Amino acid sequence: MAFAAKTGKAEMKILIAYRSKYGFTEECVRSLKRGIEGETILVDLKAERNPETAPFDIVLLGGSIYGGMIQREVTAFCSRNRESLLAKPVGLFLSCLYRGEKAREQFESSFPGWLLAHAFGRYHMGGEIVLEKLGLIDRFLIRRFAGQREDKTENRGQVVADICRAVNQRAGAS
Repeated sequence: MAFAAKTGKAEMKILIAYRSKYGFTEECVRSLKRGIEGETILVDLKAERNPETAPFDIVLLGGSIYGGMIQREVTAFCSRNRESLLAKPVGLFLSCLYRGEKAREQFESSFPGWLLAHAFGRYHMGGEIVLEKLGLIDRFLIRRFAGQREDKTENRGQVVADICRAVNQRAGAS
């Protein structure tokens, strides 16, 4: 924990480890960084597969759902860092268009039970399908199996604010 000279408070270090396929999750993560007080480091798990977690006081972890699954980099990160993640506050987030029971099922299939039980929160940030951003195969699958023929965005901005509030409270900020 670093000492913040201006406020006289200890400043928490927050890691946001994420994976984004088409950019929606990354947009949400950047919004989180703007709303969290303290030193906040963003790590795209595609670029850096196993960032060090020890220097951080709080970890936020998540990704997006494609084909009913979260990216394998997120699940691999959980497996490699079990001990470290269990030793600190962890918040989990997903970008998906589901709500209710289906969204709960997505969480349960995306994260190991030990981490779900430990997490201080599970957050659904909404999701986005922009057909022109999708690769040919993804576009075909979305149209064929999900019946999605037009762009769809569901940005749950309040969820980003809720995550920021939860992290700031844990960090002892305002």
